[in-house]
Amino acid sequence: MVVLVDIGNTRIKWAALERGRLVNRGNAVHRDSLEAALAAFARALPEQPRVIASNVAGEAVGAQLRALVTARAGASLELVATSAERFGVRCAYADPSRLGVDRWVAVLAAHHAARGPVCILSAGTAATFDAVDAAGMHLGGLILPGAGVLAAALDRNTSNIGRTAPAAEVARGLDLLGRTTDAAVGHGAWLALAAALDRAVATVARALGTAPVVYLTGGDAVALRGWLETRVELRADLVLEGLALFAASKAESGR
Repeated sequence: MVVLVDIGNTRIKWAALERGRLVNRGNAVHRDSLEAALAAFARALPEQPRVIASNVAGEAVGAQLRALVTARAGASLELVATSAERFGVRCAYADPSRLGVDRWVAVLAAHHAARGPVCILSAGTAATFDAVDAAGMHLGGLILPGAGVLAAALDRNTSNIGRTAPAAEVARGLDLLGRTTDAAVGHGAWLALAAALDRAVATVARALGTAPVVYLTGGDAVALRGWLETRVELRADLVLEGLALFAASKAESGR
């Protein structure tokens, strides 16, 4: 059985691929608890799995994943890498290896799903934005601090604000303006991120002369959605969807 694995900066997500559908989804936080996260993943592995993974958590994490998978009889592991072109998409980077593989795989999935111009918003520890035109040209993207990082930066770099967190609920109307320091920082973090992403989508729409489909993914996607003015479609497993394309390609080439 094929198992797809998305290793992000904070969390490992996985799913089995069955007749083109993602099933038996699971996830675990690996930041500060890598052994426990890998143990949870190991318990979910079927017999003799073929594992296809993307990893942005560093070589040490990738090495531990490889050791875990290859210790199983009959198991195999493919770590996907960013390339200049794949599945009808051409990478905008002169050096494709500098584009995070999670962004690349999400771009591939989004182009395959949208069948037209598309923007991909991913919200997590970092927030990223990518755009692809109808012909499959990756137009480039943005990397921004996530809302939690934005809020934490004020604690690290000022003397009187203190530790705060992004707001738990969307603020409407004049409630957007915080009446405590915590609210001012928490609302400001989400607003700054949402406004930047809204502007990026609007810029792409003007340049292409048409409104792109916009997919929103990542661990903070649900929290971010309400702060955006852009109409978005949640795709919680966009990276796993992209990894499924690699699995399908392998299956076709093996026939």
